[in-house]
Amino acid sequence: MSATPAAARTGSPVRTRALALVGAVVLDALIWILADRVVGIDLRIPDGPGSTTTSELVLPAVIISVAVISLAGWGLLALLERLTGRARTVWTAIALAVVALSLLGPLFAAGLSAGNRVTLVCLHLAVGVVLIPAYRKDARRA
Repeated sequence: MSATPAAARTGSPVRTRALALVGAVVLDALIWILADRVVGIDLRIPDGPGSTTTSELVLPAVIISVAVISLAGWGLLALLERLTGRARTVWTAIALAVVALSLLGPLFAAGLSAGNRVTLVCLHLAVGVVLIPAYRKDARRA
C-alpha cells in the first residue's frame, strides 16, 4: 500500500501530454469527418494571407498539422521548463495568443462559406481546448 494518497498522485507529464496530443488529433479528425462526410461541407482553406482563392482541406493535412502544432507546443513548454520557473504562466500566455491569432484566418479570409468558417474555428478551438489545460496540468508553476 502506498503512503501517498490517491488524490495527490498525478500521472507522468509525458504521458499526460502524449494523451493530450492524441486527443487533439482525434478530436480534430472527428470534427473534420462530421463536417465533411456527415454535414457535407466542402472544407477549404485560404491559399495564403490576403488570398481570395482556396484549396481543399484534406483529413491527412488536418492530422499532420495538429500533430506538428501539438509537438511544437510541447517542445516550447519543455524548453521553458528548463529556462524559467514561470514556464506554466509564460507558456499559457503564448498558447492563448497562438489560438487567438490562429482564428484570424478562418474569421476574416475571403472565399470561405459560413460552414467552412464555423468548421475551421471549431478545428482551431478544439486543439486549444484539449492541449492548453492538459499541458498546463503538470507544468512548472510560477
